[in-house]
Parts: sequence; structure tokens; C-alpha cells
Amino acid sequence: MKIYLYFFFLGLFSSGLYSQTGIIEGIVKSQNKTISEVFVGVKNTVYTTKTDQNGYFKLVLPQGHYLLSFSNEDYENYHIEVDIIKNEKKKISVELKPLPYKEIEDVIIKGKTALQKTKETAFNVTVLDAKSFYNSSLDLAHMLEKAPGVKIRESGGVGSDMSISLNGFTGRHVKLFMDGVPMQGFGSAFQLNNIPVNIADRIEIYKGVVPVEFGADAIGGVINIVTAQSANTYLDLSYSSGSFNTYKTNLNFGHTTKSGFTVQLNAFQNYSDNNYKVKTSVLDLDTNVFSSEKYWVKRFHGKYHNETGILKVGFTKKSWADKFLIGITLGEEFSDIQNANLMEIVYGKKKREATTVMPSLVYEKNDFFIKRLNFKLTANYNKNYNKNIDTAARQYNWFGDYVPKKTKGEGIYSLSRFHNNNTSATANLNYKWNDMHTFTINDVISGYERKKSDHVSIVEIGSVKDTMRRTNLKNILGVSYKFNYKNIWNADIFGKYYYQKVKGPKNISKITNSTKYIETTEKYNTTGYGLAFTYFLKDYQLKGSFEKAYRLPTDNELFGDEVLEMGNSVLKAENSLNYNVGITLNKEFKNKNSIYFDVSAYYRDTRDYIRRIIEQHYGTASYVNHGKVKNMGVDAEVKFYYKNRFMIGGNITYQDLRNKERYSSISGTRKDATYNDRIPNVPYFFGNLDAAYYINNIGQKGNNLSLGYTFNFIGKFYLNWESLGDKSSKYTLPEQLSHDVMINYSFHKGMFNASLELKNITNTLLYDNYSLQKPGRAYYIKLRYFFFKTNKNK
Repeated sequence: MKIYLYFFFLGLFSSGLYSQTGIIEGIVKSQNKTISEVFVGVKNTVYTTKTDQNGYFKLVLPQGHYLLSFSNEDYENYHIEVDIIKNEKKKISVELKPLPYKEIEDVIIKGKTALQKTKETAFNVTVLDAKSFYNSSLDLAHMLEKAPGVKIRESGGVGSDMSISLNGFTGRHVKLFMDGVPMQGFGSAFQLNNIPVNIADRIEIYKGVVPVEFGADAIGGVINIVTAQSANTYLDLSYSSGSFNTYKTNLNFGHTTKSGFTVQLNAFQNYSDNNYKVKTSVLDLDTNVFSSEKYWVKRFHGKYHNETGILKVGFTKKSWADKFLIGITLGEEFSDIQNANLMEIVYGKKKREATTVMPSLVYEKNDFFIKRLNFKLTANYNKNYNKNIDTAARQYNWFGDYVPKKTKGEGIYSLSRFHNNNTSATANLNYKWNDMHTFTINDVISGYERKKSDHVSIVEIGSVKDTMRRTNLKNILGVSYKFNYKNIWNADIFGKYYYQKVKGPKNISKITNSTKYIETTEKYNTTGYGLAFTYFLKDYQLKGSFEKAYRLPTDNELFGDEVLEMGNSVLKAENSLNYNVGITLNKEFKNKNSIYFDVSAYYRDTRDYIRRIIEQHYGTASYVNHGKVKNMGVDAEVKFYYKNRFMIGGNITYQDLRNKERYSSISGTRKDATYNDRIPNVPYFFGNLDAAYYINNIGQKGNNLSLGYTFNFIGKFYLNWESLGDKSSKYTLPEQLSHDVMINYSFHKGMFNASLELKNITNTLLYDNYSLQKPGRAYYIKLRYFFFKTNKNK
């Protein structure tokens, strides 16, 4: 309450201060066109501002004599002397001269990019520049591992199930967005580990405390993929091939005409046999006993491929819309399922198929009805068709041998065909009253419905549960107020309203190992709030943020995936108190060297924590509300650039996620033996080191060679509760160290590119989840063509 009063009285003080001062305002132009993003400073004072999209600026100054300076990287600096008289409102017009073109050896951009602006917000956010990875074979998921505090958890090779661990919270605790649109319903054919990095301009990673613009129910954080939004003509075409018969193709095309008509096309495909070797126990089909010795065996049922296309057409920079795009996303996916969530349980015929059809709409308009009121609307409807097949009456082992079974299905019999229908709409209003005060309202509505489309399979299974509806409706409304004091410090105060309505099957049987399902409806609503604050001091930036956050159970947690995930439709919403503090140094030296350093600490106090558990017999997974969990940790990142020739940097993460539920019984009298243990199967110490050396102008100007190296490490961690079982027999994932090397040659000023990547060159055994082994040593070759033309109307 005190902080609200503080800002209230500060606003009153600011209004009162205006009557003791004068105002200077005006328009900055060049060649009869207004200029935005012009820095306006007052010499020997802290008063600064920037021109808006209409070239307008305004400064409130005490009476006196001042020297104003106007600067922008594309124009010559301009200075003017002014006298301010009490209560005077002075208007001036400024004309800037464009900088004459001259060829220079090294280009240094002084203006702030969208990436830099995002980093300088009050929230604890890390931003990755995707453009620096365009010549690699990385997908968006593996690019994320370059950020501190982020760990990708995969169950295998290309196309395998993936979850993101962010500051200790994993899976659905972390929400994914693309251009601010929730990706929750995009379907498995359009997930981060099968989307090429070339589709993105940058990735924004918000940790713990999330701005209202995303409308997110996330206690772990938000990851936002910002795609390329260029209004120019461009073509980016690439093809890569490598180990395990893996090949990937990517096409990005965009063009905007003089009239503003815009067309954008993204298309990509991934294919892999995923036939790498793994080391595991093998089932003796005669005795039905797993071997104590582990054997090297080759995966024989891991084929994966997906194909996706995204087309958007519309208009930009029109009087009625700054952006209006109608889109359609089409995708298909096929995946053999080689094993369960435990490596020893292997399949030979189990598989799944999926298709995605998703129309979408984007509308943006600045000065919406009134000046400085901006409006944005995004919407999509996604119809996913899924087919899960497990009908073979066989039991396989890792040698590829099998014996007949009396019942159908290698795991749980399934000939399931169903549709996942997802809808999402986001409306955002942003009003900038002046340079100091900004107000935002954001509302996100999302819906989910699963429908069976094969009644024959339901009859064969004979399950009443499968005939019941599964729906999930969410609405998250957010409001925020941002106060900016002369670009020296700013604060963002916000509140959120959460609503959820779930329909699904509920087991009401009170008899152990028996089921009796009824269709039930659960409703939930609550409110959250938060504050983010930042302060700039020369080359340093200080940050602090807090949020009372909630996370509503997701569709997968509530209803499962009809393959290896079991649903729980009566899960409670998680709630958490999230705190962040951090400091950033970003300094450029006169000799063109620069250093970037960022360190942040966080604390999470979570109740009704939703935990994923593995059933040991069938290898399936399910979700339960665990109780109290607390997490403390620290992330650090440092990068040093030596001119345009060398870069070295790295990041490190330490987190301590512990069970704080003292009692395990319903009556609350039996003490939990795992109290204060770390949450199992979550890495708590990891990081990476990157280095790159650049050789420019080889042979001729514009031909560049880069050599890169990455070292990855993950500390040892327990797979199960550390207090349970004998110490000598506890399941752990050992310390893992791996090394990657990349060589890239770009010529004809970046139009043509060729890359060679060597992954895990020491062939280390790598795991993310239980015994699920990832690929060993591998190589990949990528060829890329890039064409770019600046449109005259830009």
C-alpha cells in the first residue's frame, strides 16, 4: 500500500512542479518529414527525452538559460540555445540534416535496437539475438540454451518431446509466445524444437515476473519468439544435412509493395531416422527380466518428420492500420515412438501422427481514435488432428526381437483419433499520456476442446471415460501503470485477474486400484499483482521486481496426451510469490572493445506446485499437486568483445528448488521424509562457455570466416528423492560435459554461407530425463542463401 501512495503523491508533486516551470515543445523534421527516436538532451542537466512517431517532443524545465542538443545516428547533431520563463509554453521547430554517405571499414550502430530496448525494461529479461545464429543448424529450443537460467529437457533426438526449465521451473510452468500470441495450442507440428532459428529476429525471456502484455498465467516465466518483421524484400533459403540421416530445409520470404501490400511466407521441414546408439539394459524375452549389464544398441524405431508452412498477407502503414495481416499455418507431423519415459521399455510399432490448420489475424493501429492511444488485436483458431496407434500384440526388446502378447498394444492399447481445438484472442490498449505516464490494458481469452473422432476405438476400449467431454476456458485480464522519470528510472505497477472453467472426467471411486468416472465442471478465479523497478547509473542498470503470480493447469496436465501422459482434471492452480533483483553492466570502450555483464538473483515461494511423476511399470507420466516448494537461485552472464575479431563469454546458473511440505498425510500428522529435499529430476548447477574468432575480408572484401566453440556442463543431480533409498543404489544423472565446434564461411557480403558443425565431439553420454539418452557425436553441414533489398517506400 505504501508504494501505491508513494506514486500517487509523486504524481501530484510532478503536476504541481509544472506550475513553477516552463514548457518547451516542438517538432523535429528533415526534408519535410518528421523524425522519430531523436534524442533531445539539455546540456549540464539530467533532463532528456525522445521524439515520438510524429517527431514531437516535450520538456518541462525550471526557468533559466539552456543549450538543447538533438541527435540521431542518421543525422547531423544540432544545438540551439533557449530561455525558459516561468509558466511559459515555448514552441520550436528543428530541422536536421541527413549524414552524408561515406564508406567506412567498421559500422557501429549507436541507436538503440528493439533488442536493447527490451533489455532496458524494468523486468528481469534476457534477450537473444537470433540473427547471430542464422548460419547454424540450431532450432529455437537449442538456441534458448545460450541464455542463463534456461535448460532444455529432451527425451531423445530430432522431434522428441521437449520441455523448458527456467529458473528451476519446468514444462508448463513456462509459457511460450510467438509475437505475443500464446503457443499453447499451436500443436506438436509447430514446437520450438522443430522450428528453425531463421524464423526469429530475437527471443525474449522474462523470468518469474511477467508484464501484462502477455496475459500469462506463468510462475516460471515467459518466452516470446519475435519473428522477422521487415518491410523490405528478402529471401532466406537454407538446407542442412547430417548424422543419423537428418536433413532440414527452411524458406523465409517477404515483400512489401509501394502501396503497403505485404506478403510473408515461412516454410520448413525436418527429417531424421534418429538411429543413434544408446547404452541401456535389455529385456530377456524368455525370463521377462532386464539385464544387469548395459549394452550399446541402435535405435530402430525413431523416424521423425514434420512439414510446416506459414503464409501471411495484408497491408502495412495504411491510414486505417499500421499492420493488418491475415495468416494461415498448415503443418503435419509423423513420429515413431521408440521408448516410454523409461529407456528400458522399448516399442517397435507404436507411433503418432498429427496435423495442424491454424488461421490467424493481426491488427495494429497507433493513434487509435485519439493521439498516443495504440491498439493491437491478435487472434487464431487452431484445429489439431491427432492419431495415436498402439495395436501390435507384441513385446519388443532393444535388440529388435519380440514375442507375441495375448493382448493388443505394446503399452496401453490405443487406436485413438481425436481433435484438439484451440482458440486464442488478445486485445491490448496502450495509452502514453506523456513521457512520464503510460497506461496499459490487456485481455487474453483462450479455449480448448478435445473431441474423439473414432467411435470404433472407443467401443473396443470400452471406457466410459473416453466418451466424456474435455474443455478448458481461460481469461486473463491485466492492467498496468508505468511511471518514467526522465529516462533515469522507471516503475511498472500491475494487476491481473484470472478465470478458468474446466470440464472433464473425474474418478470418484474410493476403492484402491478401481475407477468410477463422472463428468465434472470446475471453476476458479483469483487476482494477482506485481511491481517492477529499474534505475540507470551511467553504464549500469539496476533492477528489482515482485509478483503474486498464479498458473492455471494446462490442457495436457488436465487431460493427458492420449499416448504417454495421463491427465488429472481436478488439479488446483499453482500460486507463487516471485522476487527478482539484478544488475547489468554494458560498456563500450574507446578502442572498440566492449563488455557485457549481468547477474540476477531470485526467490520463489510456491504453493500447490504441480509436479510431473513417472509410473515405473508402464513408463507413463501423470501430474499431481505437490504442496509447498521454495526456490532460490542466481544467474550470471558475461561477454567480452575484442573489436570485430574475437568474442568470449559464458553463463552459469545455480538454483535450489526444495520441498517445503512438512506433512505428507491427509490428516497432516505424518511428517514427510523428503521434507527439505531438492525436487528430483531437476538440474541445479549448469552453464556454458562460448568463444568465437572472426577473420574478415578473406580473399576479397565481404568474405568472412568465423570459428566457434561451445562448452556445456551440467552438474550431477538426483532422479528421485535424495532422502529415500540406499545411497549406493540411488538413481542419479552424472556430471555431463560436452563440446561443440562450428566453422562458417560467408562470402559475397553474406549472400552465400556455408557452415560445418560438430556436436558432442567427445561422444559423451548425455541425458536430460531419467535414462533417456540423447544423440552422441554428430556432424551437420548447412548451406544458406540470403537476399535483401531495401524498398524505396520504406
